[in-house]
Amino acid sequence: MARKILVTGACSQLGWVVEALLKQREDTEVVALPQAELDILDGELVDATVERLRPATIINCAGFNDVEAAEHRLATKLPVNTRGLCNLARASAKFKVYLCSFSSKYVFNGKNSEPYGEDDDKWPLNQYGNSKHGGEEMVDNLIDNYLIVRSDLLYGAGGNDWVSRIKEELGAGRPLAVSNDFFIAPTYIGDLAAAMVALSTEWAAGIYHYTNDAGNGVSCYEFARAVAEQAGLDITLLQPKPMTEIDFGGPLNLPERAILKLDRFKEMFPLLVRPWREALAAYMAEAS
Repeated sequence: MARKILVTGACSQLGWVVEALLKQREDTEVVALPQAELDILDGELVDATVERLRPATIINCAGFNDVEAAEHRLATKLPVNTRGLCNLARASAKFKVYLCSFSSKYVFNGKNSEPYGEDDDKWPLNQYGNSKHGGEEMVDNLIDNYLIVRSDLLYGAGGNDWVSRIKEELGAGRPLAVSNDFFIAPTYIGDLAAAMVALSTEWAAGIYHYTNDAGNGVSCYEFARAVAEQAGLDITLLQPKPMTEIDFGGPLNLPERAILKLDRFKEMFPLLVRPWREALAAYMAEAS
């Protein structure tokens, strides 16, 4: 019997990749609903939809992920990360559904010199991090059978992401200021989707970290330089600067080096973790 999986936020950049991967599996029945059909902020609609579909699993790809906008302009959209996830958790508990969702490194404050483990203390520094932390806490308090995958800076086809911005700015001959003291583990969205599908297939429980492997982190400048090199763009247009000199449109507190430890995921799926440069090269080849 096919396992029925409900994908929420199906029209998001991450949602359509997860949906496509699931549809390749012969043992899976996929019901993918965009926000227009299932707004997870509507608790009654979530309950009714889960009761009607009776999925074995929900993979939630709905969320608001613009860190800068969350701080300065669009904080009103953050409830999708908290109340929306709470609605899914309540429905999952009520109808005995396995709930899977995504979170972020921004639950940490970036003060550790070493990568963060799944159980390290959470001290978010900004509105976005608070919303992700709040969503995690709600899920943990409401349901036992859940999976949360934390990740880092994402890029991939069809998205308004950092790789797209680098290519757009440098391609137009415009200089681009890039932080040389903010460290990331850049992650190809196709790899993150594959990690979620692999974990959910095994009914993995609790919190896992997944990024492309960046060791103890690479600076945004190093990543931008790699993008420019692989795209054949003018590297001299990149302007390395400390975070304090980058214009974020207002005050923005970021975790300087919140790199996620990958050991727990690697124990299960060591072959699904590839170096960040390898993942970037594969994506750039696909996108060209």
